[in-house]
Amino acid sequence: MHPGSRRRPSTASRTLAGSIVAATLVIGAVSGLTVMQMRSSAWEQVGRVSQNLLESVEHMVDRNIQLYDLSLQAVVEGLRNPEADGIAPGLRQAVLFDRAATANGLGAILALDAQGKAFVDSASVVPRRVSFPDADFFRIHKEREDVGLYIGKPLRMEPDGRWAIPLSRRLAYADGAFAGVVVGTIDIGYFNVLFGRLSLGDQTRIAFFRESGELLVRSPVMEDAIGRNMTAAPHFPRFLERRSGQFVAIGYTEAIEGLFSFSRIGDRPLIAAVVVPTQTIADLWRPKAMAIVAVVAFLCGGLIGLTLVLQRELERRARAEERALAANSDLARLAHTDGLTGLPNRRHFDEAFARAREEAARTGAPLSLILLDADRFKRYNDTYGHLAGDEVLRAIARVLQRQVREPEEAACRIGGEEFAVLLPGASGREAAARAERIRQAAARLQIPHIGNEGGIVTVSLGVAEVVSGETVGQCFSAADAVLYEAKRQGRNRVVARPGGAAGAQVA
Repeated sequence: MHPGSRRRPSTASRTLAGSIVAATLVIGAVSGLTVMQMRSSAWEQVGRVSQNLLESVEHMVDRNIQLYDLSLQAVVEGLRNPEADGIAPGLRQAVLFDRAATANGLGAILALDAQGKAFVDSASVVPRRVSFPDADFFRIHKEREDVGLYIGKPLRMEPDGRWAIPLSRRLAYADGAFAGVVVGTIDIGYFNVLFGRLSLGDQTRIAFFRESGELLVRSPVMEDAIGRNMTAAPHFPRFLERRSGQFVAIGYTEAIEGLFSFSRIGDRPLIAAVVVPTQTIADLWRPKAMAIVAVVAFLCGGLIGLTLVLQRELERRARAEERALAANSDLARLAHTDGLTGLPNRRHFDEAFARAREEAARTGAPLSLILLDADRFKRYNDTYGHLAGDEVLRAIARVLQRQVREPEEAACRIGGEEFAVLLPGASGREAAARAERIRQAAARLQIPHIGNEGGIVTVSLGVAEVVSGETVGQCFSAADAVLYEAKRQGRNRVVARPGGAAGAQVA
């Protein structure tokens, strides 16, 4: 036999062996990277979902506190009114307490005198014989004038012993001297029910607590943990370092390692936290990772393993393409929507106005434009902050959504505090009447604004009917001019372009 014929099989064998070794190393490396990616993806996914859940918790708690605080402020203002002292007790109770104070999960509102004794009770015409002279909220308001809304330590309420969170505001005489406290409670069980609907699973923990460390609510419920001071926990200072964040630590109420996601609740001295045990996160990826390792170990000697890896990569790319297509569709929709108010944006307005102008020119039907903005909005932002300013813009947007008749009409946010309403088929007189209804609806919101005439948030509106032969830009400029005329005349009014309506309507 020729020596070369003996070497060829050996060379082929070595080549095949080398190929198998190389394929095994490649497949092993790919499988290792895949396992690491699965672990990373599981942590990122849980982190994102926890953050979304935390935002829901923050909004839910802040909104409930805000609504209840409005009831407390109404009681404080009512008690300052000297006319309230001269009316019958039953009528006085109806005047002081609105329906929000009787909503599910909310306790009675009490007005306490300077000694801590109740003299007005939302639950009874004749006040119950209760007093809170030693409660932390009473002492805080007695010692300080600048507290505002105070969220106190949790209390056990009589006679059923349920836990509740007290919310209170200070009462003062005309000279500023301490006159007592208005206090109401929110049932902790009410928040437990709400949080139970949001939970990511049985192992998820949702809680919120005061910056001073007292635990107010924990879901799932742990009765002996309510009111416990958590400042002794090694990780507690991390809650105070930033407004929001995530970290891994051992829990305080339960000695279990978890991923903590936390955030401040609005501008209140409260912190909300969502905790997912790290073991739960591991359970999301570890079984799958072990299965992949077993499959790769079984298939690393042949081409099938490489084929499966390739197929998995192709499927991953297909999913990525599908997500990209879905993202493009969402971007197209968002390109025409104002992110703050949910109304169509300036781009949508320009396109809709051009289409409406062409249709009006073709059919001869009237077309009117209303421009409006919030009065002294910069001063409002400077006084109450930009978050409160954003809430004002959302409130105005809700007013406009109720006033327009979609899809023929359109309300848009066109920039800053300025909005526009397109009214196809409406004459200047009709548009002025519609604008007046919008102005009145905005005023009925009764949003406090100490820097504005009347002490509430108001809007000024300019109305212009499209004149034959007039361009879109000319009509917009006309509406803008009468809007600024409304500002010049004193704000909180409607001014229509002469000829488009019978004069101006003034608040």
